[in-house]
Amino acid sequence: MMEPPRLRVLVILAREEEASFVARVLADHGDRPSVMHDVTTGLASMQKEAFDLAIVSLSLPRGDGLAFVHHVRALHPETDVVVVASRDEIAESGHAMALGVLTTVMRPLTGDALLVAADRARERRLLLRERARLAAEGGRNKRRAQTYARCAAFVSETDASVVASRILEACAAELPLGAGAIYIPLRSMAGGFIRAASTGDETRWPAAPTSDDLDDLDPVTGIVSSHGSLRLSLVGPMEVCALVDLVPQDAAMAADLPEACAEALETVAALGTAALVASGKAEAIARTGIKDPETSAYTFAYFGDVAGREIDRAARHDRRFTLMTVAFDGLLRAGVGPTAGSLLELQRRIVDAVLSAVRDSDVVARVDDEELYLLLPEAGLLGALAARRRVLAALQEAELSFNDERLAPPAIGVAVYPTDGADLGRLLRTSRRRAEREQRGVARRLELDKLSFWERVDVLLGGEDDALLDADGRVAMHSDLERTHDEVGLSRHGTFTPGLLARVGAALASDALRHDAEGSFYVAGDAGVAAAVTLAAQTKGGRTRVWVLGREASGSSFELRVDDERLDSRIFLLSATELGAYALLARRLDGHSLIAFQSADLFLVDGLVESLRERYHLQPEAPR
Repeated sequence: MMEPPRLRVLVILAREEEASFVARVLADHGDRPSVMHDVTTGLASMQKEAFDLAIVSLSLPRGDGLAFVHHVRALHPETDVVVVASRDEIAESGHAMALGVLTTVMRPLTGDALLVAADRARERRLLLRERARLAAEGGRNKRRAQTYARCAAFVSETDASVVASRILEACAAELPLGAGAIYIPLRSMAGGFIRAASTGDETRWPAAPTSDDLDDLDPVTGIVSSHGSLRLSLVGPMEVCALVDLVPQDAAMAADLPEACAEALETVAALGTAALVASGKAEAIARTGIKDPETSAYTFAYFGDVAGREIDRAARHDRRFTLMTVAFDGLLRAGVGPTAGSLLELQRRIVDAVLSAVRDSDVVARVDDEELYLLLPEAGLLGALAARRRVLAALQEAELSFNDERLAPPAIGVAVYPTDGADLGRLLRTSRRRAEREQRGVARRLELDKLSFWERVDVLLGGEDDALLDADGRVAMHSDLERTHDEVGLSRHGTFTPGLLARVGAALASDALRHDAEGSFYVAGDAGVAAAVTLAAQTKGGRTRVWVLGREASGSSFELRVDDERLDSRIFLLSATELGAYALLARRLDGHSLIAFQSADLFLVDGLVESLRERYHLQPEAPR
């Protein structure tokens, strides 16, 4: 209920006892009277402060009372006027009523008559206040209706990027902006936020909020002002759905935001939160379908169903198949800088490149913004490695980049059923682990893919001065060779004797031949190793092929004559079969010792084998 106002009253009466009586009556009822004894002083007071009511006598000398009424009604129409008159001043009283005074109080004065006149002024004040409130409420309702109309542009959208863009547009319509940006969460395992849209000078906005921005986030406070800008937090039931940064054209509005503008922005934030939550649910539903809604890849749910059926078929018919992980780890970090729209375009190009490199029967699924899974039916390890090379080549040919910065190659891992696991979860874990290992591995760290075969050998094995044998038989290695070691022990240097080297080669060949594993061995530089490996192949036969390269080779079924002196001065044993991959590169320290680099890193060895085949134009050994 609205409380009756206390009136500020100007009293101008000729008789001092009347003025004192009026002031006492009004003060006893909570009003604040000010007594003046002439019109000049009264008008001067009205210039200094506002009065709600003026009580003036028509009996003032020289007709000053009626002149005062003229003056107040002309210059202070918001002030009500009550005149005090005698019974012989009927004409003047009528003139005053015509000028618009509130009422006339007749002498002799009584408290009741004065209070009735004051209450009429008080009631008029209440009516004016209510009219102002209703006018303001009408203005707010009109603005609220306009805000709801603007929000209608995004409440039914299911694309989070579109919703975010229109939220920013609605904010700009409510608050004139110099610049603005909106960030939405990444719907992936990468976490964090990404800039979905911006206005004004885009260079002032980072691709994602900094960690300090997120640490300072106060989800309880909807609008936060800081250094000439505003931040809106759109908080959903379980997470922050978006962050909106706004820089008003008028910097003062950031520190002192008008109430109506704040209310409108809060309305946009509330409806924007609901729209983003709904878009997330719609995306989750879409991802349970067959096709990913944003690219031509399948969804992970469909991929899991297909992989489960493939496991059943492979188990019944003794088949193999491969799962492959293509991971662009770090794609969404702030340094790359894609916005949501350009990110989607990049994802489409990535999927298109991968699809162009695999067979029609292979299944490509998009897991999240950074990762793809591939199912390669009836493909073993050699087939998976061949597919991996094709995928890398297709992605390189696509020339994926942002802001003139070339996108780094993905980490690609493979896992073969049943060698690496008999269920989908284990195969995916193995594939992902190999992808992570490849990303941190020696081949990527040393950029071996950019080097030819012998350049790779020189990097991994080192030169004459990189490994030295002292008088006690200990080997001192240069720090450059230490860089070729990995953290899990798959790639290391060690010392060998020629006899041990031959036994290693024979054991590897015998194991591959015993399992009738498809694949190849490449040997050069040491007759003992060549003899041990070829003897195993001649004894057991099978699908494992052994090739001895060198200038002295006879050109028989196991030997390839190649006129390159490096094949005689360097020793290598490369093995790539369905059982795995192994590389041993060696150089003689003296007549009895060898320094050797050995690696079971699947992708490092595959790179060595492929670069060797390319160098000497050897036939690829790939069943796919």
